[in-house]
Amino acid sequence: MKKLGLFVIGLLAVVGLIFLVLAAPENIGHSKYDPSKVIALPEPRFDGGISVEKALKERRSIRSFEEKAVALEDISQLLWASQGITDDKGHRTAPSAMARYPLEIYLLAGNISGLPAGVYHYSPQGHNLTIIVEGNKIDELFNTPIGQVDWRNDAPAIFVITGVFERMNKIPGQDLSRFVYIEAGTAAENLLLEVVSLGLASTYTASFDANKIRTLLELSQGEEPIGVLPVGWKA
Repeated sequence: MKKLGLFVIGLLAVVGLIFLVLAAPENIGHSKYDPSKVIALPEPRFDGGISVEKALKERRSIRSFEEKAVALEDISQLLWASQGITDDKGHRTAPSAMARYPLEIYLLAGNISGLPAGVYHYSPQGHNLTIIVEGNKIDELFNTPIGQVDWRNDAPAIFVITGVFERMNKIPGQDLSRFVYIEAGTAAENLLLEVVSLGLASTYTASFDANKIRTLLELSQGEEPIGVLPVGWKA
């Protein structure tokens, strides 16, 4: 009986350790990017703007934008709102099942003051951007057959949310892919409410050419685009 009791205690300890590993926030980053191409972002603000209630009331889906640049300070705030780190334990603005943090955020910069046009990857660790491709690629992503114009081409900034599903699907015998989509929704809503707080305009879109995004953003195997959010000033 004594040996059995010791075995049970040991087994419980192992199970507890596994749970802690699964629940602990991961320091996830994209090491494939060139560190010499990192651009520091302005520090995010933690107060100001409008109340959450007012942002909820005023949020609308906007699909037309002025030809006006968005400030880098506002872009920094939006990136932080979607996936920024909020404490020294690595927790983020959007909740994540078991703290797996499967999301990645990318920025297509077209007309942002203080930031050259290009395609960027956001790193919550360090709150910075790494350039992937130089030049305005928004038209390239949303180009359509002759005679058709995609309204998203007018946006000065495009945010793309992707999911790395293998980060979530680490429990044998369970497909937890749905958690990735749920988390993408929470990150998108954070961004949309911050958009309202900053006086900007946006909406969530899920109609896009996934292959174009994979190629343009140089996504890794198993990383899939989930949502696209154009941001600008309401026309």
